[in-house]
Amino acid sequence: MSFHRQRFLPSAAALAAGLLGVGCGTESSARIDPALPSMNSREVGSCMAGDFSNEQQAKSNPAFDSIRVHLRPIWVDRIDGLWLYVEQSLASSEDKPYRQRIYQIVDGNDADSVECRMYALPGDAAQYAGEWKLERPMRKLTADLLLPISGCTITLRENEDKSWSGSTQPDECIPPGSSGVSSMTALKIDHGGFEVWDRTMNSDGQQVGGSTVGPYLFTRIGK
Repeated sequence: MSFHRQRFLPSAAALAAGLLGVGCGTESSARIDPALPSMNSREVGSCMAGDFSNEQQAKSNPAFDSIRVHLRPIWVDRIDGLWLYVEQSLASSEDKPYRQRIYQIVDGNDADSVECRMYALPGDAAQYAGEWKLERPMRKLTADLLLPISGCTITLRENEDKSWSGSTQPDECIPPGSSGVSSMTALKIDHGGFEVWDRTMNSDGQQVGGSTVGPYLFTRIGK
């Protein structure tokens, strides 16, 4: 997930909100087909779908920009996992997202893990800005047109407190437009929101981007 612009804004590592009948879910965002690979994938997917803000954190610590993150279930008739459209923007300019992604939630390599795979949008992503507001987002886009972001998959595992946490692998995630520098993302999600710490590293292993004071803390907003 990568949550930074020039300083540190959220991107592909983050998430939380609704699937009926699943722990994190709320009725307002329950547009996810229940025929998913496993209950674990359904749980993670329900935690991810929704609207989130770190407004309180930004007010108390000027090191963090105030960010809005919107995640919406898409392509609910597909059976190859749970798909989400992700749009992230500064709170002051929600109509101009600085990052847009597609996430695919699938079962991991073992019974206790769930993978969040990352995809970039084809062409000019700005044409999809605001899709999260629609009843059926991304109807004009198909999965075969997506651009996989290799090495940026986050493997999540459930914690004792029922939250889920995981990270990308060191030196493997090279986001589009990053000029070869790698991105390390640590993510923790639960029913109330998520925290994500995204850091950019150069070839010497030194941090050259992202937060230096800890993760972004997002809470669920709206219903």
